[in-house]
Amino acid sequence: MKATVSTEWLSGCSGCHVAVVDLHEKLLNLVEAVEFVRVPVLMDEKGYPKADVGIVEGAVRSEHDRESLLRMRDSVKTLVAFGSCAVYGGPRASGGSMRRMR
Repeated sequence: MKATVSTEWLSGCSGCHVAVVDLHEKLLNLVEAVEFVRVPVLMDEKGYPKADVGIVEGAVRSEHDRESLLRMRDSVKTLVAFGSCAVYGGPRASGGSMRRMR
């Protein structure tokens, strides 16, 4: 049985998603092992289907980002922060709007 994978990008450039697509033919090998249920750069899935693994890139910069992240978290068994923006906030974290939302 294949593992299911869901991805999301928040405030950011989507560079991490593009890097995955840039795997080219190596992506086909990955598809043999996993089933992608949500990848915004490749498919038009608006919801958050249940998945084994969720991969999030981008920073939490707005209330929409926060809500998206919470919805993603609720829909996956394991959540992975992918890229420097997701892990450290990246350049968008310096804007400060999240301080006002808390």
